[in-house]
Amino acid sequence: MTVQFGPRDDLKFPLKSMGMIFYEKLSKYDHNKMFLTDSGTNTEISYEQFLKLSFNLANSLKKLGIKKGDVITIISENSWKYLVTIIAGFYLGVKINLLNHDYKIGEFQHFLSICQPILLFCTSKNLEKILTLKEEICPHIKIISYDVETSEVSTSIDDFLETNNSNFDVSDIVDIDPKVDVAVILTSSGTTGLPKVVLLTHANIRASVLYICHPDYADTTEADSIIAILPFFHVFGLILVLSAILIGSKLIIIERFVPDRFLQLIQQHKVTKLFSVPSLLHFLIKHPLVDKYDISSIRDVICGGAALTEEIQKQLFKRMNIVCFKQCYGMTEIGGAATITPKNTKKFNCVGKVTVGHQIKICDPKTGETLKENMLGELRIKGNGVMKGYLNNVEENAKIFDEDGFVKSGDLGYFDEQGLFYVCDRLKDVIKYKCYQVSPTELENILIQHPAVEDAAVVGKPDERDGEVPTAFVVKRQDVTEEELIYYVKARISVQKQLRGGVRFVQAIPKSVSGKILRKNLIQLL
Repeated sequence: MTVQFGPRDDLKFPLKSMGMIFYEKLSKYDHNKMFLTDSGTNTEISYEQFLKLSFNLANSLKKLGIKKGDVITIISENSWKYLVTIIAGFYLGVKINLLNHDYKIGEFQHFLSICQPILLFCTSKNLEKILTLKEEICPHIKIISYDVETSEVSTSIDDFLETNNSNFDVSDIVDIDPKVDVAVILTSSGTTGLPKVVLLTHANIRASVLYICHPDYADTTEADSIIAILPFFHVFGLILVLSAILIGSKLIIIERFVPDRFLQLIQQHKVTKLFSVPSLLHFLIKHPLVDKYDISSIRDVICGGAALTEEIQKQLFKRMNIVCFKQCYGMTEIGGAATITPKNTKKFNCVGKVTVGHQIKICDPKTGETLKENMLGELRIKGNGVMKGYLNNVEENAKIFDEDGFVKSGDLGYFDEQGLFYVCDRLKDVIKYKCYQVSPTELENILIQHPAVEDAAVVGKPDERDGEVPTAFVVKRQDVTEEELIYYVKARISVQKQLRGGVRFVQAIPKSVSGKILRKNLIQLL
């Protein structure tokens, strides 16, 4: 069979609005059970408290005039308030736009101009940047702060959460079409060009939750304890925390990675499942601090965001004595994972089998012909998690889907006789730094604005710990140093996109007849 199919949707969660799905699950569990711990604020929250807080916030937003189809943006580090905002948004049928809190002002300008939110939640970290952009992009936007008291420029979310006379109930949850109405708006570098805005429907989010709880895949249950260290604005982190709430797992939120704090929380809460990215696993394997803590409660590790080498996997088993290691492969455009290693499969370098409700084919990237097992080609994905499309980007929407509705991943790979997939290389130019997609075009556009730069190209330099690090090749117009250019980019782009691979000066950038940068030639120089 040339097209590989995942398990059928078992309807564990009904096909309806995510707001109604969350209400039904939150109402079902023991109201007194503390299921969420926010390590940043030392806050513990029960199911009853979380349901009440989400209703209070939804009611307050409704009074503000927020309605179905409106866009609200969240720019924040991980926190329980972040999660309450998402669930309240689901109740109201709004489109929830999640942005990286490490973005620089130019990146915020790009995405806010496209998304046009009418309400924005943020922390003090980015409040000044948002105020700088407010008049230019969205002068009527209202700002709600997670960590600053109410003032002339923003309102504290606490004013909305502590509503004692909330009359919001299940009858106020907005009716939506789960296959049509957008639930979340995320960002992605896509397969080419500048970063794009991805629209995921309620049905897309529901589909992505299924592989987290499926017994043959991530197999997450009510008995598990999970540490939420992956950023909520990233599709991997978002789907994980939403799934944990729906499944009834214990959730420990950590705002950012601090080595001893991270290890202490695993030991204290006896974390059983670790959803991770390769850089975090490198830390667990190699850092001497790990030996000072008891992390033996971790039995399963699920890794995504970038490929993990066979050697690192073997070291992981040796040092952590885990029972099961799973790799997953996915994209923001398909709402999360397309493949994940099934239970009792111990094959290094493979990224598993097709997830629930999806199908994958391998195609010749030039002809589009569907290939058989063990033949190298482009992975193309179709299924319930596939995005509605890119926001306001007709050209890219036409490019990313093939004639049968499959998403062109831009990744090269194959599947074997057992239906296990292997990802080998990428057709697309995007650089995979840790779990982040970095657009070379975005960095090149910044570099060529420097008065000393005649031309520039950016590629990913292979890195054992981080996957790839952005590396620039520059043709000089006048004298400039590597350090000057690194600093120039650093001041204009988020921390994940900086030139960690350095700058190399060359006489010319290799290009095709049509003017396209020949990145493979540059990668060979590395």
